[in-house]
Amino acid sequence: MKTSIRWWSRFALMAGMGLTTLIACSSDRGDKPSDEQRTGTLALPLRTVSSTGKVYFLRNAFFQIQNFNTGDVQFLSTEEGLADDSLLTIRLAANAQYAVTLLDGWFLERFDDEGGGSGGTTSMGGAPGTGGGAGFGGKTPVPIGGAFAQDVGSGGVFTAGEGPVDPPIAGKGGVSSTGGTAVGGVGPVAGSGPVGGTGTGGTGPVGSGVIIPSERVRLVTELTPETQFVFIEPQSDNFINYHFRVGDEVIEFNKGNLHISITVDDVPACIPPEGVTKPQRVLLDTNLTTTSAVSLRDAFSALSTNGGLAGNPELLFNEIYDSFASAPGKVPQAKHCGDETTDGQPSLNGFPIDCDRSESVQVGRLDGFRASAFVNRIDLAAANGAHCGQQRMIFAAQSFPRSLMILEAQVPNPHPELGIEGCRPLAEFWIAQDAIDDPSERGERLRQAFLVGGAPGLEDFGPFFRAENLTVGSGQIRLNTFNSGPWTLREFKLALDGDTLSAIPFPVAESPNGFLWDENSGLPQGEACRENFLTALDGVLTNDMSVMAFVVDGACRNSESRNDFFTEDYQSHLKSSPGFRSQLEDKLLSVGSSLSPENIASRARFAGSCIGCHMEGRGLSLGDGVVSPGAQDFPMVVEVPTQCGDDPSESCFLPSNALTDVFLPGRMNVLARTFGNVVPNPCDGGGSGTGGTSGGFGGSFGTGGGVGTGGGVGTAGAPSMGGTGMIPPDKPEPAPVIDIELASAEEPVDQLREEDAEIRQEYGDVTISGKSAASTH
Repeated sequence: MKTSIRWWSRFALMAGMGLTTLIACSSDRGDKPSDEQRTGTLALPLRTVSSTGKVYFLRNAFFQIQNFNTGDVQFLSTEEGLADDSLLTIRLAANAQYAVTLLDGWFLERFDDEGGGSGGTTSMGGAPGTGGGAGFGGKTPVPIGGAFAQDVGSGGVFTAGEGPVDPPIAGKGGVSSTGGTAVGGVGPVAGSGPVGGTGTGGTGPVGSGVIIPSERVRLVTELTPETQFVFIEPQSDNFINYHFRVGDEVIEFNKGNLHISITVDDVPACIPPEGVTKPQRVLLDTNLTTTSAVSLRDAFSALSTNGGLAGNPELLFNEIYDSFASAPGKVPQAKHCGDETTDGQPSLNGFPIDCDRSESVQVGRLDGFRASAFVNRIDLAAANGAHCGQQRMIFAAQSFPRSLMILEAQVPNPHPELGIEGCRPLAEFWIAQDAIDDPSERGERLRQAFLVGGAPGLEDFGPFFRAENLTVGSGQIRLNTFNSGPWTLREFKLALDGDTLSAIPFPVAESPNGFLWDENSGLPQGEACRENFLTALDGVLTNDMSVMAFVVDGACRNSESRNDFFTEDYQSHLKSSPGFRSQLEDKLLSVGSSLSPENIASRARFAGSCIGCHMEGRGLSLGDGVVSPGAQDFPMVVEVPTQCGDDPSESCFLPSNALTDVFLPGRMNVLARTFGNVVPNPCDGGGSGTGGTSGGFGGSFGTGGGVGTGGGVGTAGAPSMGGTGMIPPDKPEPAPVIDIELASAEEPVDQLREEDAEIRQEYGDVTISGKSAASTH
């Protein structure tokens, strides 16, 4: 009865939504659409073999697939007649974003061995031998986790009943694992007749299937929630993951086309030591209660009025989205696409830009966004203390189509005479967040710091959100937008238009236009930019992905970073440049690097291109055995809340695996070795042991090398609690005093770009993470 209730509720869900599309698995895949160029394939192989030889199956899996562009919903089921080696398949319209949700009711089944049977041994509930007529093992009990009641168990061992002993009859036990009609438990052995003689053996797993008790299985939602997102490209691979934990076994529904397949890691789970600092509080707080403390209207009101301005938050927001339209648009005083042209075509910074996209639909929707993350980027602080890095907030539209806005404020050092030590209160403010369990309290502290200033411990710091912190030479506003295809990222700076605060489109840092890698492109910037790339490649020679950077001159930066899988595919453009490839090769040989020019192009795509870091540069081989993390969705933080880890009472916005696996551990190590009082989680890895530039916090990171003074950042091992942390220098080196003033919206972009570069030269050579001081990623 339990099963029928569950199924009734599922169909009621579909009926309530006015949707009846259900795709069940069968051997008949149906005819392919006539125009495959407009579709992508969803394939679901639901079987894996672990490193210890255990075979896992995901049973009773039921997926809801929603098109984010149209809102249409379809359902994909493994329920009906899934052969253990078959695939669920469905074709989906391409150039669309989808949400894939694994609904409740699934369970896992495990087999200890795999392979054909011998001597008539039945496999996976195969048909009994012909020697007798005893029962089939009775009714299979409903397994824990929810299977189909009263079906023959797939994995039950069956023998024939009483029958003639001589001659023995082959049991035909290995007939392709089709004896059971659905998933179930281990049925009782029927009769006591002899097992067949010299049967042909089986083709499916041998032995009894074990239904994993539901209390031993959980979806690791801090890695992968029930709902995940993917963009379907025409005839391309699109990837998502599902991670399950069974005791110490991690079962991962890996990637495909879009594939959901299974892999199993039998390595015991890493247990973090006591006192580990939580990155989800001190570097990236995505708790729904915490982020609700600040609205986008609050943020734009602060930007428009802090510092004595009398701006209009609604107008400022509208200008940003109306800039995608050609003049006059909906906001005539805004900067518009096509205000600049090159060879008669709309451009920005001399590179083409796509005009009249539908982003202007967001005009007037300031209250239609909500915050999804507070982000601490103190790791971007200049090593000389010229500024204290960036403090960011991510906001996402709450209705279709998807659009995300990131406000990235560069925080000035209130005490430049102390050098980088002037930024210590900011580090300690965030570290104190670690001990605050109440998300509302964390949110109120952050609200004061971002909007008002003078938060506890930050009395000398002004509000993070003031216009001077997001202008030329400081921070920026970035958009990730899906309103029209393809997905694109654009950048804006705040400037004064007379007495009014305005948003001006700005070249995207640090994304070089891909055609600059092609020596035959004829671009006037080409030769100078390729010369610049030979210097910029120094930033990607490290194998530590958390500190890779490819910072290029402003003249090389693209107008926008488009998800077209070509414009910023640097390796593809390099193929047309034998001369430039030779120059890259000579440079690599001169520094003793084993990397190839193609590796450099891929690393530049991952570490330099906005769209590369978010999507196109994911899952790439970067050389020296380094592979960039795969992408589970376009944004770094998904805008749909899900359960926070194991706590069902709290909701969070899920960070990308690039953040959790690469960037956050690396940033935590930077925080630890620069300011101390932090214990990174050894289970998170983090860095590649390439070494730090300042004192450690008194612990050891295992195999990556010690983090003593000047030590390297390791990737594993348990951090020691020894030591008392970094001791500030007796006579700190003072930082340069840099006064940032709001730029003028009347100045042309190329002039503003040059001013931006001049200011950044004052920041010195590197950040406290070791990146170029000009890096904003």
